[in-house]
Amino acid sequence: MASLAILLDAIESFGHSQTWPVHVVTQVRLALEEVIVNVMSYGSLGPGAPHLKIDLTQKESQVQIAVADNGIAFDPLQIAPPKLDATLENRKIGGLGIFLVFQLMDSVTYHRSGEWNRLLMNKSLL
Repeated sequence: MASLAILLDAIESFGHSQTWPVHVVTQVRLALEEVIVNVMSYGSLGPGAPHLKIDLTQKESQVQIAVADNGIAFDPLQIAPPKLDATLENRKIGGLGIFLVFQLMDSVTYHRSGEWNRLLMNKSLL
């Protein structure tokens, strides 16, 4: 988790240096944190953590974040949105983080390529 904090701080510094709006910096950081924590927490059947590759690209007024991991196959697009109006007793545990990522990003796509999960998130700087 120490490496995660370093990565997120670097993303935040990069965003500020590129004059991203503050809300975009916050949203990108939060979405990336959620994705990485999920991969590290649930992406392995054994004691070791999956390998992660993260690529952040800025093109004009768009930020693209690609996250690849060699963990177990998991397509977040197949997860039903949580029932936010359900009572706590009737609400399923989990799923709020993925829901949050979809709310924060403008688009999220997924595909499996060989042994790698590939998640692509886009966010407008406008």
